[in-house]
Amino acid sequence: MRIVPTFSLRRKLPLSSKIFLTVAAACGLASFLLVRAEASRVSDQRALAGPGVAVTVANHDIEAGATLTPADLRLTQMPAAFAPPGSLLSPDAAVGLVAQTFIAEGEALSLARLGRSVLAGSVGPGRLVVTAGFASVPQGLTTADRVDVFATFGGARPFTELVGEDLRVLRIDATTSVLGDAATMVTLDVDAATARQLLQADATGTLALVARGLDIAATPSPSASSGTGSAAG
Repeated sequence: MRIVPTFSLRRKLPLSSKIFLTVAAACGLASFLLVRAEASRVSDQRALAGPGVAVTVANHDIEAGATLTPADLRLTQMPAAFAPPGSLLSPDAAVGLVAQTFIAEGEALSLARLGRSVLAGSVGPGRLVVTAGFASVPQGLTTADRVDVFATFGGARPFTELVGEDLRVLRIDATTSVLGDAATMVTLDVDAATARQLLQADATGTLALVARGLDIAATPSPSASSGTGSAAG
């Protein structure tokens, strides 16, 4: 009986190739697991953050005290959970507001960081708003009165001088104690020169308010009216 030798057509891989293929398969599986885990984490974060919301952010760095204009603002989307309380949902709602602190580019704007001037609209262009403490204020003084401001300076030869004339009263606060002395805080509408004099006097002297009388020329007196009537009669 003749035995015919057989030959295998399957080629055996060297050991180094087997090791390479094993390592490659392991790396591929690890990469797949990492990508799936990251996708799951992002999905979970989105679920926790909630739906997106449009908020107004700073278009560039904004200095404290700046009044916001449309060029300072832009609208962007962010998760609702990350939007700060009081966020402005429209740039139009922020125009005209004043930055109370420095705001960085891209920062979401909120009402807590912005404000609107209460006194700016009460005075004309070039006028200033000054608050000072007064030791003497006429009883019954109101914001309808016009006042003069006098300052008394102590020393060996005390003297009093006029530091503000025919000023409009904007606000009168309750009397407070300043360094042991009672003072009423009064806010006035003044020009730049008067503001300088008033603040210097407030720092070095004692201030007093004097109410001005009505303009008689603009308000006819009873005697003038009766005299006219007699002449007419």
